[in-house]
Amino acid sequence: MIALWCVIGLILSAISVSMLGAAFSIVGLAALFSGAATAVMLMAGSLELSKFVLAAYLHQRWNHLNGFLKTYLVSSVVILSAITSLGIFGFLSDAYQSASTALTAEAIKVSSLKTQQASARAEIDRLNKAVDEIPVTRVTKRIETRKEIEPGIAALTKQIENLQVQITQSDLHVIELNKKVGPLVFIAKAFNLEIDLVVKYLIMLFVSVFDPLAICLVIATSGALQSRREEKNQPTQTDSEPIPTGDNAEVVEMRFVDDKEAAG
Repeated sequence: MIALWCVIGLILSAISVSMLGAAFSIVGLAALFSGAATAVMLMAGSLELSKFVLAAYLHQRWNHLNGFLKTYLVSSVVILSAITSLGIFGFLSDAYQSASTALTAEAIKVSSLKTQQASARAEIDRLNKAVDEIPVTRVTKRIETRKEIEPGIAALTKQIENLQVQITQSDLHVIELNKKVGPLVFIAKAFNLEIDLVVKYLIMLFVSVFDPLAICLVIATSGALQSRREEKNQPTQTDSEPIPTGDNAEVVEMRFVDDKEAAG
């Protein structure tokens, strides 16, 4: 008999893996078809439930089904598993893209801020050069020009300082975002691969295991429960006296004859 703890473990594993896989798939499919997210989530939820019920039903009634029904139901389970895997792929890729897109946006923002900062510095250099181009002999002109450009230089300097503050904040935000994708970056560097390629391989690895494992756990749980039920229904052996056979039967028969003669 299968141990009770093993059956309980199968039940808990099947429930947890199935529910998590279904949840990831439902959210992922809703993200793929965001135009009708609610309807897609309802449809995906009903299909997920049907898939696991069908898997358990096929395991228990396999020998009683005709060939056409077997083919159709098995095909349905396989197709539903592929849909679930697609939803899980969408969920995991969306989770990665959220961090990756934010990281790319911050990089673009920092690049833009640095460009503005460079433009401000170039403008300051141009103004200073304009003053330097005035002949030294024209002291009054140089002083007047310097006074004219000083407010502009001060404003540009203030702008550069503000831009530097924004760049620092963006750099800190980039560090926070890198914490989310840091392990992926490390793996990509370790295997000398692009980070997007590493993410694709990891997601495909998860997808190839998640839903097939859930279906196998459901089938294993169904089989374990059925096995324990059949073993409990088997008649138990009693301690009644065994039926005599062979030489024992002859001894009983002789005793029965002797008893009849004694009675006569």
